[in-house]
Amino acid sequence: MNNQGNEELVVREHVVQTVCGSVPASELGFTLPHEHIMVDFGGAVTAGKHRYDADNVIEIMLPYLQAAAAQGVHTFFECTPNFLGRDPEIFRTLSERSGLNIVTNTGLYNNQYLPEYAKTQNAERLAEAWIAEFMDGIEGSGIKPGFIKTAVNPQPTALDLKLIHAAALAHKETGLTIATHTCTADAAQAIVRILNQYQVDPSRWIFVHAHVEEDFSRVLALAQTGIWIELDGLAWGGDEDHVHKLMALLEHGYEDQILLSQDAGWYHIGEEAGGAVIPYTRLQAEFLPLLAARGVDSAMIDKITRLNPANAFGLR
Repeated sequence: MNNQGNEELVVREHVVQTVCGSVPASELGFTLPHEHIMVDFGGAVTAGKHRYDADNVIEIMLPYLQAAAAQGVHTFFECTPNFLGRDPEIFRTLSERSGLNIVTNTGLYNNQYLPEYAKTQNAERLAEAWIAEFMDGIEGSGIKPGFIKTAVNPQPTALDLKLIHAAALAHKETGLTIATHTCTADAAQAIVRILNQYQVDPSRWIFVHAHVEEDFSRVLALAQTGIWIELDGLAWGGDEDHVHKLMALLEHGYEDQILLSQDAGWYHIGEEAGGAVIPYTRLQAEFLPLLAARGVDSAMIDKITRLNPANAFGLR
């Protein structure tokens, strides 16, 4: 295992855009790079603020965020895209009350969560809208996104790939990192090919849900390109599988490309009191002790949970 824990940890990038403004990347602290506060599975046709009571969302979700903060979490990436439950103003209130840095996104998801205009507009037009959110703020809130969120099917459609073209264009203008819901190596390979066309640095793309790929040797091969490998399903169990895949990444020398999160939260819009919310505390309480038992020292854990997210999302 290549352990550089005794070397000075240097953050390569400078700032991250949170819902309360930009912060130095070096000050992100312990970071959860893939979580959700609320989600709306009704589809893009019905999505909107009329579907939920903002005060109720805040009341229900604040204690979960406070519990994460009490564990030492300092920064929280909210990965719910537009038309699926993104509400930057709720996130800002929760950030102010919990003390957490919360980061929201621009971009679009896929399938029934895509608005009709996404099916007809070209990649350039879509990118313009995402760039405008970065420059001017989201929906008049003044809150700016800190990354670009996209999604593709296991076998990407032409529409999926158009969104990746748009993401590449938006990245070139903003510098924002692209994180893509991508559960298979096939889909990841297709995305990397598109990003290469635009000369997007591989370190500006995150393979979200990489742990889902059953043939992890294919993920290891993709790691050779320099992309980020995110293991982020701890809210749903599979701890030993996550340990196995994380250890494989470490043994192959990819410690500088690992992101670790839970995919927790999930206030479900349309369900009473948000339904069954998943706490944000399993990673620290249950998973990190498993890593320690496998010989992963505190310096390596700090690199994965503090330094790597700062480098993954930091803006020059």
